[in-house]
Amino acid sequence: MHKYLLLAFALAGCGDNKTIPVETPPDAAPTSHAVVVSGDFTPGSPGVMSVLAVDTQQITQRVAPNGAVGDDPVMRQVGGELFVINRSDGNNVTILDAASFTVKEQLATGAGSNPYDVAVVGNKIYVPSFGTKGVVVLTRGTTTATTIDLTQFDSDGKPDCVAATVVGSDVYVACERLDQNFKPRGPGKIAVIDSATDTVRTTVTMTNGNPIGTFARLPEDGDLIIPTAPDIVGDATKGCIEKITPGAAPVTNGCLVQNLDLGGFAQRLEVQDAFGVRIVWIATSKFPAGYIEAFDLLTLCLWEAPVTKDTQTIVDVAVCPTGELVVADSTSGKAGLRLYNGASELTPAALDIGMTPASSHGLACY
Repeated sequence: MHKYLLLAFALAGCGDNKTIPVETPPDAAPTSHAVVVSGDFTPGSPGVMSVLAVDTQQITQRVAPNGAVGDDPVMRQVGGELFVINRSDGNNVTILDAASFTVKEQLATGAGSNPYDVAVVGNKIYVPSFGTKGVVVLTRGTTTATTIDLTQFDSDGKPDCVAATVVGSDVYVACERLDQNFKPRGPGKIAVIDSATDTVRTTVTMTNGNPIGTFARLPEDGDLIIPTAPDIVGDATKGCIEKITPGAAPVTNGCLVQNLDLGGFAQRLEVQDAFGVRIVWIATSKFPAGYIEAFDLLTLCLWEAPVTKDTQTIVDVAVCPTGELVVADSTSGKAGLRLYNGASELTPAALDIGMTPASSHGLACY
């Protein structure tokens, strides 16, 4: 039986408000599961991994074995595996089976390395690490760890690298270049690493400072997008979601949307390219608010109003194969996961995961 999702469109400057019926093809995944990790930032405290059955809205708490999730985790899904990056005092990458949640490997990134993301090429894992000279390269099945030196990006010898993604045989790594007061020294830098030799093939100087969050990729032209926040403490509306065109000679390519139009800086980007829609869902933060914005790639318009309610403090978002959005709400006393269909909430209340969601990239839905 076909399933219909209604996305309520409210597009500023793009014509009248619309309600568009979206038909799920019969070969679409019948159900989705959302997995979330979170920690309480207390050194040495265990974090949680919980799973949500999207169709029944049932949560199973604490599905990961002890020691798999630390106090400051983020997570990436790569194929049939979940990569939990235990930041801060965790200093490791834990790889779990995405179906059974059993641990397959736990690989150390080094004392004080503070890993932030992963990009996977074959049996190698590229880990941008805030406390190192650049990118830690792990090799699965071994304890081998080497570092790709990017100290040319920053005079203090630590380029503050935070995001990585794979394009072809290249690994793109974004670095913040922060000074001792955690302010950007200038525009962000992107290293393009040849995964065959683990050397820097070329670099890109971004237009904006302080790239944060993680990369996403646009479906139409293949551009990479990443949030920036040049003045995250003083004025969160400075900067934009910056575009980078990858290739033999990668270059910056303007902005997808300005932070001023979002009302704050983006924490996470999720691209949906299915059911006749192409949307970038944007988890946006402007203290103390957190909400989801939608940028329509077909009309190149930002929706007129946030998707989520102003009583919710949203820190993360993921798109499910069956079309729903799962969002993480950190509102005190009402924290947990919520499900949305476009701008319509499907859950009557937040679904408790066993801890307040705190990560801006701790969700996956598959």
